[in-house]
Amino acid sequence: MSFPDVWVAVMFKEILIPTDGSEGARRGIEHALDLGEKYDARIHTLYVVDETVYATPALSGDELFLEELEKDGEATCEEVVSAGTERGLEVVSECVRGNPHQEIIDYADENDIDLIVMGKHGASDHRHHHIGSCTDRVLRLANVPVLPV
Repeated sequence: MSFPDVWVAVMFKEILIPTDGSEGARRGIEHALDLGEKYDARIHTLYVVDETVYATPALSGDELFLEELEKDGEATCEEVVSAGTERGLEVVSECVRGNPHQEIIDYADENDIDLIVMGKHGASDHRHHHIGSCTDRVLRLANVPVLPV
């Protein structure tokens, strides 16, 4: 049984694309932009600098490194904004620091996201796993549907 397009169109007005710039994330971006076009949804893109891996607050050099990662994240988000804008979509972006899966879930809750579309694997792609750890956590913990691509 499939749901009518009208029902789906009402459901997915705010779509979140978490990205880390990886090939897996790029696949998610393409699918999410296609859905955004089809259902006239606003696209949100989010890049999370993983402080659980990179942050050591006592070292000033780490802060400079985190700032560089944020610049990379902002550039990655800008690619999504450009691709979405070319398709006539409204796209908002944000780059934050924190624990990736928790930041994705929090962003979805705080911004009334209807659907999260993300790659099955991110930058830490482990080919022997069916799905990446961040995607797995978001799938299990998010309060909205998650489409792993």
